Amino acid sequence: MEGVFIYWFGWLLWVVITFFWSKSKARFWSAFSLLLFFILLPKTFVFANTTVYLVYVLFSVYLFWQLNKAKKCNLIHSYVASITIAAAYAGFQMMMIFDPIVVYIDSRWMIGIMTAIISFFLAATFMHRLLFAFSGLIQGELLTGLVTQHHLYMDYSIGSLYFFDIVAVVGSLYSVVWGLKQVSAYLGKVVIREPKSGMLKQSS
Repeated sequence: MEGVFIYWFGWLLWVVITFFWSKSKARFWSAFSLLLFFILLPKTFVFANTTVYLVYVLFSVYLFWQLNKAKKCNLIHSYVASITIAAAYAGFQMMMIFDPIVVYIDSRWMIGIMTAIISFFLAATFMHRLLFAFSGLIQGELLTGLVTQHHLYMDYSIGSLYFFDIVAVVGSLYSVVWGLKQVSAYLGKVVIREPKSGMLKQSS
């Protein structure tokens, strides 16, 4: 069922922001933006005989704005990384059309895991990996839509719920990795603190 991942993970994120973040303007605007995202998610418009989801356009504008203001983000490097992920995404989509037997599990998870792995090796920080992954998916979705619609003459909606399911999968994978790193760092501090406290007791 298309849309199941974006709605489940999206509402889970909204709950975390609303009930676990400290009260601030960032919490309000983040929660408000997510609600607006859910409202606009089914909205579409037609451009050059191609159906495009409104949220896809808004997400693209926001994402490239974030890339533009990202610190220590080389323009050429970000472009090459995004194009690499876009090519992998579009290539996998074409492979599913011509040889669907390659899909052993849910294709959204296969594409999401592939994107997360490629982005992991192309960037050094959590934020850059996330930005490269999402920007690559944006460009790959556009490339897939143009090729499918105008060269294969098949119906294709750019930025559909299927696409945002993949975005949700990538975001959830990186969130889990980030959470594990935070837990590991916390446990490391606890382990270091305990020997120090034991040494102080022995010296006293």
